[in-house]
Amino acid sequence: MSSDSKNVGIKILGVFAALYLFLVGIKGMSSAIKNMGSDVAESIFTTTSDPLVALFIGILSTVLFQSSSTTTSLIVGMVSSGVLGLAGAVPMIMGANIGTTVTNTIVSIGHLNRGNEFKRAFAASTVHDFFNMMAVIILFPLEMAFHGIQRSAEWIASLMFGKIQSVEILKAKSPIKIAIKSGANFVEQFTFDNNIFYLILSILITFAMLYTLVKILRSLVLKKVEAFFDEYIFKTALRAIGFGVILTIMVQSSSITTSLVVPLAGAGVLTLRQIFPFTLGANIGTTVTALLAAITGTVAALIAAISHLLFNIVGILVVYGLPFLRVIPLNCAEWIADVAVKNKLIPIIYLLVIFFGIPLAIILLGR
Repeated sequence: MSSDSKNVGIKILGVFAALYLFLVGIKGMSSAIKNMGSDVAESIFTTTSDPLVALFIGILSTVLFQSSSTTTSLIVGMVSSGVLGLAGAVPMIMGANIGTTVTNTIVSIGHLNRGNEFKRAFAASTVHDFFNMMAVIILFPLEMAFHGIQRSAEWIASLMFGKIQSVEILKAKSPIKIAIKSGANFVEQFTFDNNIFYLILSILITFAMLYTLVKILRSLVLKKVEAFFDEYIFKTALRAIGFGVILTIMVQSSSITTSLVVPLAGAGVLTLRQIFPFTLGANIGTTVTALLAAITGTVAALIAAISHLLFNIVGILVVYGLPFLRVIPLNCAEWIADVAVKNKLIPIIYLLVIFFGIPLAIILLGR
């Protein structure tokens, strides 16, 4: 074996090692934020008669929990126990889709001082935001007026309920998720049970591995890497969506799945238009956790979980399916990335306003 081949082999192993530690950092960051914010999230996770307030409760709760799967599973559990009605659950589920993209934005800020690399990474993270926002803007008022998603979910649930005997096989833990969680738990041992220290350490690991990943990817023959993605994974939009669904089911987290493509975008391996359909697949894949949580619950719980799946499918069919709507998230992501490159405060302001400021203001005004 030539020295060049050995070097390539070592670099590929380095990519996997850095990728694993990157995911450990993301998991640690999410766990620390969840530990600090879960009490706050649970306190605002109350029944509300105002669907708009419920929508923003879904956004803020998911930001604090750092997981739409956790939020929707909690919603399903509350519906199952009768604490939360479907009228409040469906808007919260819609909001959870927006809140879950905060992790991508945090990851993209790790590229902040790297010019065009940051521009590509920030566009890749915010295209998911803008798609989810558009889906909510279009479907939320229609759902409140006609309840089409809820009624469709009720019909599907009526066909399914009582026919499912056991889901123990489906509930098996993802080995990838277990490995990542084990790594995060190992890191947590060195934080002296201090969530702030845990968060800082996790952020340092995430950003260090982000830098390492981009550097190694650049040192490899990028054209070959691009050719692999173009030929096998991102060749068509449908294939990219399918890969997003499968990978998200495997890792049981859309935040982790979509965060993976941000450094690839920063390195120039993937384009914004290749990443876009992949993130839509992640939206569908993340609904599996809530569906499994609902299967052994009540009919109402299953309706809530199916509503989440239907909302994501209908959102893709409407926003991505119509060419004149499809370009809007792409154009918005490119525009804000251009602005953010010129003013480094923009991504910080964007993060604080979209994911914290507006949701908190709407919730407080609506209480």
